Amino acid sequence: MSGMGQRERFVIFLVGALLGIVLLLGGKSCGSEKKNQLRAVRSSLSMAPMMYDFAVMKKGFYGKYVLFEQVAETKDGGKVRTLVTGGTRRYSPEGKELPEEHILIKETYVAGVALAEAGPVASYDFTFADRIAIKLKSGRQAAEVKLQSGDVAVAWPGHEEVLVRLDAWRKLPGGAPWGQLEALVRELNGHPAVTEARLVRIDWQAEADLIRANSPK
Repeated sequence: MSGMGQRERFVIFLVGALLGIVLLLGGKSCGSEKKNQLRAVRSSLSMAPMMYDFAVMKKGFYGKYVLFEQVAETKDGGKVRTLVTGGTRRYSPEGKELPEEHILIKETYVAGVALAEAGPVASYDFTFADRIAIKLKSGRQAAEVKLQSGDVAVAWPGHEEVLVRLDAWRKLPGGAPWGQLEALVRELNGHPAVTEARLVRIDWQAEADLIRANSPK
């Protein structure tokens, strides 16, 4: 696809996404069926709308919402920037705000590209920073996987894996030790009850396609 084609596709996506949000919030320009569909799409998204816009534009995530960051150099001279941000606000069916979610982003920059919001970012990897998926060994129980923070693995509805939500870990004295998150995953991979531990990946491209498909044409 040409540069112009990519630009046009992005403009259509951005305008469509904004219009979809306006229709969803306004509710007067679309029927109840379409409203419910848009509401279902919105609630299924893992991240705030701005994050999809930035990823489509290949921009870096910078600003006050960045809670942690570190940079590592790759063998070919590029850089990988790892950061943690807050997630989108979520509410219960009764309208009560749910606990904040956190997202870990890895931005890959090719050699010679300055680390800045303008990018371009060569590729992204989005995962939830507040939960770890655990595949248990045969015969082992979720309750056997307990962190020093007090968080314990529990059933993950709809999945064979269980889940450790880092609720107490994020409230440790001095704040969440984000720099130790990936080390924590490695540590859990050595737990006697665990076959595999991993952060839960967010397929941002599939979710962006979902936004496009449900945006006004």
